[in-house]
Amino acid sequence: MCRLLAPLLLATLTLLAGVPPAAAQAAAPTVSVGSDNGAAIKGARRVAIDQFGIEFVTTLKASGSGGGNSTSVQAELRGVPDAAMQALTDRVYRDTVEALTAAGFEVVSMDTVRARPEYAEVEARMGKPAPYVIDDTGAVSKIFAPTGMPAFFQTAGGRGTLSDRITALDGANGAKASAVAQALDLHFVRLHFFASFGTASGSKGFLANIARRSQSSIEAGPVLYPNETQLQIVSQEGQRIFRTTSRSGVNGAFYVDRLVQGATEGFTLVDTTTDESRKSDNTSNALSMGLALLTGGRSRGTSNATAAVTLDEASFERAFLPMIGSARDALVQRLKSAR
Repeated sequence: MCRLLAPLLLATLTLLAGVPPAAAQAAAPTVSVGSDNGAAIKGARRVAIDQFGIEFVTTLKASGSGGGNSTSVQAELRGVPDAAMQALTDRVYRDTVEALTAAGFEVVSMDTVRARPEYAEVEARMGKPAPYVIDDTGAVSKIFAPTGMPAFFQTAGGRGTLSDRITALDGANGAKASAVAQALDLHFVRLHFFASFGTASGSKGFLANIARRSQSSIEAGPVLYPNETQLQIVSQEGQRIFRTTSRSGVNGAFYVDRLVQGATEGFTLVDTTTDESRKSDNTSNALSMGLALLTGGRSRGTSNATAAVTLDEASFERAFLPMIGSARDALVQRLKSAR
């Protein structure tokens, strides 16, 4: 495993690369699925996929602090155009329709659903043109939807901007969708896959402060995040929508409950920190140390770095398609079993 270290006072910054390419020969990942009132699908014969998205992280952000020192690293995914992400999304969507059909569900066309004015209102309020860009403290990501469909933000409740969360978790929108489900005698299923080219971590808390060490790290490799990779269910239960699940706005869900890791072939994290950035950090830290010597206080160090993972389109598909497919199959199987 390649490791780049950038020590600074008592702060450290670590960039981690993926494991050697031999791991690429591993079998399809095992996917563990949890239930949040998955029984909401019970009795369903007809379903409509009114929300479907694959959210790809394009920038990862990691930060750490300890004893007054701070580190940060930001990594970008390069070489993969939006068109490749869109093509993968379209393929997974088609495979999902086939998987639901094979599981015994009748998949109702969204044209039928959109013919209901009350649903068109909900879709206009919640959906955005794809790709739908999410920029929060941990990452920048793009949500892709099947061609011709709007993109929707989904969350278990803990990320995105306040506006994103309010829209996604609005129980009133869920109640209106539930009324349409009842009118059309179907259940809505909403699939969301949250995929990244790596994971980020940073030191924080009491022990980091005692040690006066700060560390930020990014490890390269394809992953699906737990809890946010999910299949949500809107049933015909109307206002009971507020009491049956911890996910506001839906009646139930199945979700991936552990991080899913794919093959890391081609995932090499390269340090792209500029000399100008390093010089700026060194100057700031020298000033902090000088001030500390004059005042008798503690110096405070900072370290900021950038990095990148560059993939070609074939490597991108080879890494993400099997992993997302495995998660989809596991979610659909749980849906079938709960029916």
